[in-house]
Amino acid sequence: MYRKSYFCVCAGQQEEMYLKHLAQLLKKPNERVVTFNTTVGSAELLRRNYTEYDKAVLFDHDFNEVEFERNIKTCVELDRESQKKRKRKGERIYHAYSNVNFDLWLILHKEDYTRPVTRTDAYVDEVRRVYGLDPEADIKNRDVIKKIFDRIELNDVKEAIRRAERIRAGKLECDGFYVCSEVCYNNPDFSIHKFLKDVLEDCGEL
Repeated sequence: MYRKSYFCVCAGQQEEMYLKHLAQLLKKPNERVVTFNTTVGSAELLRRNYTEYDKAVLFDHDFNEVEFERNIKTCVELDRESQKKRKRKGERIYHAYSNVNFDLWLILHKEDYTRPVTRTDAYVDEVRRVYGLDPEADIKNRDVIKKIFDRIELNDVKEAIRRAERIRAGKLECDGFYVCSEVCYNNPDFSIHKFLKDVLEDCGEL
């Protein structure tokens, strides 16, 4: 029986609810395959967490370069430290960001979106359209978030991962910038798909 736990620090309610939904999608009859233990905060919370299983930080860019780079640096530094003293093979610390924000990640579950944007609310109307929501729906409202996730199936998650990979593949190397050893790009860009791809591969779903 395969079972794995992750400790995940999330930027907010959307990310927390998404991981809980994904755990349900991966659930087998009478068997919980994956558990995401979540909390809301920044990557710094990982410095006070001593669990010995994999960890991830889900966060947005939100046009805040300082906080964005700080989160990546913290994840990279802690992962390097973990590599030196980890007790079992495979223990990882992931940064799992969405640039500009998680709204774009939701869109990719249903269709391609490759246009750069200049505002944090630029995807709101697209999310409403893609998920058949009312024109004035508050996509940060818990009940509305649940309606969105009710329309996301496991194959949609796999498609979002593939679409994010295609976005990365279409980037020019000269347009990248480094944060520690990690190459990043201007929006649209992600690393959340790398974390979720590893989760699905570990479960035998990819």
